Amino acid sequence: MRRYVGARRRQAVAIVQTIAWLLVLGSAARCSSSGPAPTSAGNTIRIGIGGLPQQTPQAGLQQVIGNLSAEGLVRFYDDGRPSPWLAESWTTAPDNLSLVLQLRPQARFHDGSPVTAAIVVDALRRVLPATMGPAFSDVDEILALDARRVQIRLREPSRLLVEALETTIRKPDKPSVGTGPYIAPATGQAILQANASYYLGRPTIDRVAVLPYPSVRTAWAELLRGNLDMLYEVNMDALDLLQASKNVSVFSYLRHYQYVIMFGARAHSLKSAAVRQELNAALDRAALVDVALNGHGVPSIGPVPPQHWALEKTARRLQFEPGLAKNLASRHLQFTCLVSSDSVYGRMALAIKQQLAAVSVDMTVEEVSQDQLLQAGRSKDFEALLIDVISGPSVFRSYRHLYSNVPFDLKPVGNASIDRALDHIRHASSDADYRSGVTELQQAVVDDPPEIFLVWGERARAVSRRFTVPTAENGIDPTSIRLWRPATVQPLASRN
Repeated sequence: MRRYVGARRRQAVAIVQTIAWLLVLGSAARCSSSGPAPTSAGNTIRIGIGGLPQQTPQAGLQQVIGNLSAEGLVRFYDDGRPSPWLAESWTTAPDNLSLVLQLRPQARFHDGSPVTAAIVVDALRRVLPATMGPAFSDVDEILALDARRVQIRLREPSRLLVEALETTIRKPDKPSVGTGPYIAPATGQAILQANASYYLGRPTIDRVAVLPYPSVRTAWAELLRGNLDMLYEVNMDALDLLQASKNVSVFSYLRHYQYVIMFGARAHSLKSAAVRQELNAALDRAALVDVALNGHGVPSIGPVPPQHWALEKTARRLQFEPGLAKNLASRHLQFTCLVSSDSVYGRMALAIKQQLAAVSVDMTVEEVSQDQLLQAGRSKDFEALLIDVISGPSVFRSYRHLYSNVPFDLKPVGNASIDRALDHIRHASSDADYRSGVTELQQAVVDDPPEIFLVWGERARAVSRRFTVPTAENGIDPTSIRLWRPATVQPLASRN
């Protein structure tokens, strides 16, 4: 409890410091103008984040700051295809036993030092063993060929290696020093400064201030009043309201997380593969999207995102099958599902409970704090829990969640069939072989589901129309903030 109170106190101090800093900027701007007070503090983007206690406040802030200040060698499109980032390009040897990464020539850390192959080699040697888990045994050697080229030699082909290279590269012994378009603060206020030496060009926006709020609704009100420029992530409770505002642009996107019900060691009545098949068949996922997420989501079909490039149309999918679900009526199942005390989780749990009740399954919903849920997951002391787990855009993220021997805080009990399918993907020799592995994974999950796969949730980022924002197909990438510009015509701030 003392640690929790201390964390809240530090969070409150950080908020006060940041707001004070912004007020100074705003005051200075007002003194230099005879007209109305500007709605933005100088050339600063003010980002509001609501509801951080759902994680830990500090972890939530650091995630946002990291997205703006740190970069990986590779990142991924929403279809699961890799894209160059800090690495300019890469080549794979014909025998698939060597990968050579070419680093961007102008890339520098925030302290001005160059991003060299030697530094990247050191970073990869430190982070990849924990990141890749058992798959790291495929790696034989990581070495610098010269100042800009990194070679990774393999004992056997490993398609998951490239997918693991999204891990961020930071300065050795200086975890706050990255390569991104904005420079993270070492301590104190969550205010990032533009990286004037950024290799893709100096950001147009000079500063990014990250302001935590107790709830999304509170932050939303500040955005409508003109006291914020962006809501980093908007859940479904506020999305429809924001879309009605004339002063705010809303960019929706499908999260790389899906809601699942994970079964624990205490769920003795749910250990049978047949029972888990029937439970998955009992749920109308399209109805869950409509009822629990107000239509903002996509039904799950298994661990692979529906838009993934390697998901064949013929691959098996988990789906609503009333005929199979009818078998549950004679089983008299009862279990307790732990649910985080949050409105979206609550609605999802209630909708699931009602659908399962229709096939004579009694699911008791028990609301707990996020800390209690995580503790239950780590100790395996639960029957079931409702969570949203990272599952995309790459299959590597599903590998970390589902593979039996990968350490992970919240993971289901694995099985040999899923492990074999993931090993097939891991050692695939070609795109066709990779697709075959994904088909095998889908089949293994349908035959023996390790959890109930529910829906992929949608979120949104809300931005004041005072800014012109480059958009992508799936929402807006936070790293694009460096390209934002003040709009030519600025609407008056709402006083709602």
